[in-house]
Amino acid sequence: MSDAARCVVCGHEAPPAETATVRSNVRAFSAEAFPVWRCAACRSVHAGAEVDLDAYYAGYPVHEVPLDWRTRPMYDLQRRRLMKAGLRRDGRVLDYGAGGGAFLAHLAEARFPNAFGYDPYSKRYSDRAVLAPGAYDCVVSQDVIEHVADPLAFLEEQRDLVRPGGLVAVGTPDAAGVDLARPEAFVHALHQPYHRHILSREALRAAGEARGLRVVRHWRTMYVNTRWPFINSRFVALVMKARDDTLDAAIEPPSPKLVLWLPWTVLVGLFGSFFATPSEMMTIFERID
Repeated sequence: MSDAARCVVCGHEAPPAETATVRSNVRAFSAEAFPVWRCAACRSVHAGAEVDLDAYYAGYPVHEVPLDWRTRPMYDLQRRRLMKAGLRRDGRVLDYGAGGGAFLAHLAEARFPNAFGYDPYSKRYSDRAVLAPGAYDCVVSQDVIEHVADPLAFLEEQRDLVRPGGLVAVGTPDAAGVDLARPEAFVHALHQPYHRHILSREALRAAGEARGLRVVRHWRTMYVNTRWPFINSRFVALVMKARDDTLDAAIEPPSPKLVLWLPWTVLVGLFGSFFATPSEMMTIFERID
């Protein structure tokens, strides 16, 4: 891909700084490969192929994530991050991209009585009536902005959903931490063809500030990266690799090939959270206008 391309995040138009081809990390499409490219200005990474996404989202494995002993510590970390940024238990929260509702179930367990969900791909949470302007104290979108066609319009929508002073929490891969020279090593962050535009940390900050949002908290790891034994992003990567290195494997029982008593497995299980890959982030903004 040597022709000029326009970045939908910063507007820069020039030949890509880098290009790569990467396989899909969803089992049903793992034999397919897709082009990606990086903006030379803001370092965001973009999908290089137009596809029929409805066909790829049919049977999408992440919609089946349950609330169980594995995911409960992850959602607990997510909730505690929101509370550190100022969310109160009586605050109105919208989980934008609710999937099967696991995070909402956790919030209910944690006695958050005013939690709501929206997800256009979920029959249970597809009612747009919840998208009322200024209705929320906090809107959280985990792994959503990278899926949409227009991430800037998405940020504006998130801003409009919260009251002045409300929180907009965005969990997403960090394009600055993705090495396109080693696409297989970052196959899950690239997550083709689902991730259309992966923003860098600075690109996300700049986009938010241009829309009346101020960064109040930032973490360089995702909610999966807890301090609980064997519940961290590095160990999840081992679990996936032991089966077929697809996203599907992350929500299935661990493969027998994953030998839990091997020294490296134990080390990653116990201490993996301390050396997480730099390709994930959570940024929490405050609406200031």
